[in-house]
Amino acid sequence: MRILSRLPNATPARATAVGAVAVTALASWMSFTALSDLAAHNGITDHQSAAFPLIVDGLTIVSTIAAATLSKGWPRAYAWVLLVLGTAVSVAGNSAHAVTNGGGSIAVAISVIPPLVQLASIHLAITLAHEESRRTPMPSAAPELLHEEVHGELLAAA
Repeated sequence: MRILSRLPNATPARATAVGAVAVTALASWMSFTALSDLAAHNGITDHQSAAFPLIVDGLTIVSTIAAATLSKGWPRAYAWVLLVLGTAVSVAGNSAHAVTNGGGSIAVAISVIPPLVQLASIHLAITLAHEESRRTPMPSAAPELLHEEVHGELLAAA
């Protein structure tokens, strides 16, 4: 916490978000390698085999953003379902890659770590961001001031 106190605007949620991005990037890179190799060895052409992990892990990334920004209810639940399904497909693909390359149970266990860590780090960052937003008080006059400022800008532009 001492390091964070020396950085302007640093909070535990922001530091965790930076760490989550780094961990997610590394996990995505490892998953990309395994999934593109799996696709290439199973009849998908070279150029398309590189697209396969982007589709699978891309779903996880897009769903994460949606889950973090959507309000509660069905849309947010749908985003979380897609996030979990995308992670499950990534876990299955990484496992299949380990098995098809002659790996045993240890290789399979290692291969599923990147997509699971990706899911966990993203979830932790979202949880901390929500917790921090609940603790940050919003001035009660802010909505009226914002309305007056936007209204004034619209009149000036017209």
